[in-house]
Amino acid sequence: MRMDLSATTRWCLRHLSVPLLLWASCAAARAEAPMLSLPIDCKLGEVCFIQSYVDVDPSAGVQDYRCGAASYDSHKGTDFRLLSAGATQAGVKVLAAADGVVTAGRDGMADRLIGKDAPAPKGRECGNGLVLDHGGGWETQYCHLLRGSIRVRKGQTVKRGEPLGRVGFSGQAEFAHLHLTVRRDGKVIDPFTGREPGSGNCGEAVDQGLWQPALKPLLAYRRGRIIDLGFSDRSVSPRALEVGGVATRAPSATGAALVFYARMINLETGDRIRMRLTGPSGVVAETELKPLARTKAHYVAFAGRKRRGPRWGAGRYEGTVQVLRAGKVVLGGRARLVLR
Repeated sequence: MRMDLSATTRWCLRHLSVPLLLWASCAAARAEAPMLSLPIDCKLGEVCFIQSYVDVDPSAGVQDYRCGAASYDSHKGTDFRLLSAGATQAGVKVLAAADGVVTAGRDGMADRLIGKDAPAPKGRECGNGLVLDHGGGWETQYCHLLRGSIRVRKGQTVKRGEPLGRVGFSGQAEFAHLHLTVRRDGKVIDPFTGREPGSGNCGEAVDQGLWQPALKPLLAYRRGRIIDLGFSDRSVSPRALEVGGVATRAPSATGAALVFYARMINLETGDRIRMRLTGPSGVVAETELKPLARTKAHYVAFAGRKRRGPRWGAGRYEGTVQVLRAGKVVLGGRARLVLR
């Protein structure tokens, strides 16, 4: 996808002999960064979640802006994920993060989660997407939109918060999400710091970066998160949860098994996970997993067992999960189910 220079930048480059005062105005315009609003129309932390940040490590290692591992090697943007590909059918809108002009776009690519039988498309990793020019050399790029959902065209002026399309999973997508990249003069900028990645400055004190000040609490950095809890009548896989078909297998009183599962993102090396499922007659199943040998971008844990009698006892069942880090509980959650 071709990235055009802003109108301000092109004018200044064509008029290198303008008076010094006017050239200073050009430089100031180029340096002024847009303040970004949320590029996705959802309840952050409930319906959508930040999965990955810009990788600020210039080596083969991975570091996000807080020196954590919530990224992957050479990742150039911020990923706002949905719970599943099925969740895209609700029509979650992608929004312009600032006023701008559409300079590039692509639509028509199929939505599919990449995997063994669906390799990533070469040269079109962004999938269906758009680029907005915000002036002064600043631009934002929006990737993995749902096929056929883009509602703006090249050359069109858009306002902050205006719908551009819908979240999908086209291009190089292992889960349904919006990928947002911010650039200044063609160079990637981390919106959480306002700086180029790769400068070895992770962990330095920063404010909200390029985000609007009111978003600071909502965008606060988290060292891991529980994003989904639920029950099933069989074991569940991460892939099945990403596709979104698990909800159709709700447990019943005569189901062959009863399973409580928890989905977590950005867990750290050494984290331990405790799971417990109780029912009307007491503990149904419980487990404590070994410490994680490495960081986990997406992890599913579960506790459950097969039915031993003719049916499960009627009443309330409760599943609880805890994540322990250095011996302390840092994440926890519970879910309830009633069988009749």
